[in-house]
Amino acid sequence: MANVNNKDHWYDGRFYDLFIAPHQDPVFELLGKLIKERSSVLDVGCGTGRLAFQLRDKCVRFDGVDLSRRNVAIARQHLGVHPSSPTAFHHADILQFLDGSERRYDYAVMTYVLHEMELGERIPVVRALAQAAHELVIVDYLVPLPTTLTGLLNILVERAAGRDHYRNFRTFVRSRGLSGLVHRAGLTVVEDIQGTPPGAHIVVVRDEHRRIP
Repeated sequence: MANVNNKDHWYDGRFYDLFIAPHQDPVFELLGKLIKERSSVLDVGCGTGRLAFQLRDKCVRFDGVDLSRRNVAIARQHLGVHPSSPTAFHHADILQFLDGSERRYDYAVMTYVLHEMELGERIPVVRALAQAAHELVIVDYLVPLPTTLTGLLNILVERAAGRDHYRNFRTFVRSRGLSGLVHRAGLTVVEDIQGTPPGAHIVVVRDEHRRIP
């Protein structure tokens, strides 16, 4: 997609790979338990590909999609060093990636992506993913934010990410986080994990009216 919007943040690329991505390992470990063997996975906001390499032995197919050109470049570098035939990374907008495609997955995964999006983008993306996958696994901040050091650090991190990023984070919190979003999107909750890891909210959801090609 030659005309895809590129959304590199100041922290993307090598900095993200070294100092941000490793903090998601506890979440990725839990996702590894939720995702069944021999599954196809779509990872939206895949970053530098860390989840793909942790799930390489479980997946018959793995597509990582990210709007950051720098993150995708690092992910592809890692793939060159540790090749995995069913894995591919795409610099793309997820709605464009899915538009007109018959790609279908066992799981779609979004990890700390929704709070970065504009308010009006969230439901269309979630609904599209719920159509493209049997189950959608979403990880983001637990709302209300815990009144702990973890909750305070999360706020400080979001402030440091930039003005627009922090504005979107605040709309995510005011809209009741994942609980409010899933309800508005009309999806069915299969599993709801709150506070594990600390400050995280994980939901596994399904679209009961999903059109199966």
